[in-house]
Amino acid sequence: MAAMSAGNIDRLDMIMLDYPGPDVESIRGQWRAFEQMRAEGTVCDLAVSNFDSKQLDAILSDGESTVRPTVNQLPFSLAYHPPGILEYNAERGVHVQSWSPLSRILGKYGNELGKIGKRYEKSAAQVGLRWIIQSGASFSTQTKSKKHFQEDLDVFNFELSIEEMKQLSQLSQLS
Repeated sequence: MAAMSAGNIDRLDMIMLDYPGPDVESIRGQWRAFEQMRAEGTVCDLAVSNFDSKQLDAILSDGESTVRPTVNQLPFSLAYHPPGILEYNAERGVHVQSWSPLSRILGKYGNELGKIGKRYEKSAAQVGLRWIIQSGASFSTQTKSKKHFQEDLDVFNFELSIEEMKQLSQLSQLS
């Protein structure tokens, strides 16, 4: 909390537990500390990152836990989307947010993404981000370029067809 005071920050919108502890009890202990921060009004929402279903269940099955994670930030992308990843989170009431959604996809799948993007006057990156949105997740990107930032936000005015979604979903299985 000293770091928050130094920055004159009195409340966070969200705090995320990144990489869970090695066992159920350590995960639950970490989560209880987060719940304490929320109870004190220091943070609004609690989230996790890189949690699999067993790790999520360590929190959700804890009779002492009072708050469920709102987000599980995962490396979800065209390059990595194992079957059931969205479903196991949704079944637990947790939204998936993709971190680094464009890594490993533009070099690998850029041509396919670019072909689809031409139909909509969109870049390969925008098609990759739109695939994430239409799959039911959200994304978090970072850039130092204003142009790229604007491009990352310009993915809500077109929709990929069912066939395009299927085609893109199969790319990682083909490589």
